[in-house]
Amino acid sequence: MGGAAGDMILASLVSAGASHEAVSVALEGLDIPFELAFTPVEVNGVGALQAEVGHPEEHAHRTFRHIKKLVEKAGLPDRAARRALTAFRLLAEAEGKVHGLDPEEVTFHEVGAVDSIVDLVGSCVALELLEVETATCGPLPLGHGVVRAAHGPLPVPGPATLEVLGGSRVHWRDAPHELTTPTGAALMQALTGGAFTDAAPPMVLRGVGYGAGRARFEDFPNLLRAVVGEVEGIAGDVELLEANVDDAPGELLGAAVERLLRAGALDAWLEPITMKRGRGAYKVCALTPAGDRERLARLLMRETGTLGVRHHAVGRTVAERRVVEVELSYGRCRVKAGSLDGEDYVVSPEYADAASLAEKAGLPLARVYQDVRAAFKK
Repeated sequence: MGGAAGDMILASLVSAGASHEAVSVALEGLDIPFELAFTPVEVNGVGALQAEVGHPEEHAHRTFRHIKKLVEKAGLPDRAARRALTAFRLLAEAEGKVHGLDPEEVTFHEVGAVDSIVDLVGSCVALELLEVETATCGPLPLGHGVVRAAHGPLPVPGPATLEVLGGSRVHWRDAPHELTTPTGAALMQALTGGAFTDAAPPMVLRGVGYGAGRARFEDFPNLLRAVVGEVEGIAGDVELLEANVDDAPGELLGAAVERLLRAGALDAWLEPITMKRGRGAYKVCALTPAGDRERLARLLMRETGTLGVRHHAVGRTVAERRVVEVELSYGRCRVKAGSLDGEDYVVSPEYADAASLAEKAGLPLARVYQDVRAAFKK
């Protein structure tokens, strides 16, 4: 409705049901001082949350390389860390293109500040808490005018925002304000693969939340709405997408697999195949949630250049999954547990947590895994 900024996205997800406390605890692993609060506000009669990030006065201008290390060492859930790093990389590539720099060495100014890092990483953690496997959004709104940045006055939308949104649908509003920020644009691109669509898939609604921006407009409410639901279809049913590709280099196919995973595919992979006249090729495959077939099929076609994608429904037997945290004498570790008929048949320590504990305690990783499983049984 009103735009997409990092604080609005985070606030909308907490409003939709993600635990404020759990988000804050997860972010402590970033090892940056912050305070995160959410204030109830009303915008045009709609109750919403407004995110506020407090932090000591700082003048840090962090590089993408530095932020990547912060995220990798934070002990975040794998998917949350992957989504956050994808968003930061999109920003680094955009800033690098604008300033003619190597993305790894790009120095973030506004985005490198504590509040932007908390907004972006916190949003990815909140998605994990809501168990969001795939996300969609409509074309992002862009305003006009001038915004003050570290480099001086810049036109709205900012150059980095436009670079991040390249290839995606947007729409323009007559509002002298930065409606979509670089952080908001990068998050939406990372979560959706850039496939912005006017129509959301049919679903069973489970939650809704509103994140409020700080500006107020006469023509529209400055709100971002998050809708959480289960896509229609029989539980466990998914679509299998397949395309034979014989004219794309391996690095492009590998990138296509990564893009499909970032865009919400449940799994994606390459299979070597032999086509007519003995020509070597690859079959690009992806499992997609029910109702998300067309969006990911189109993404697959754009990324590989294939002229068509096969698809058919497949069934799955899916275990009940949950994540719990166990307390050891030398720290905490998250554990993924899978169960069938009420019986836990697989217990898997979160690798990032276990590896961090092993390094800090000076123990073999196998010993930490053993201790975690024993603590889980208790």
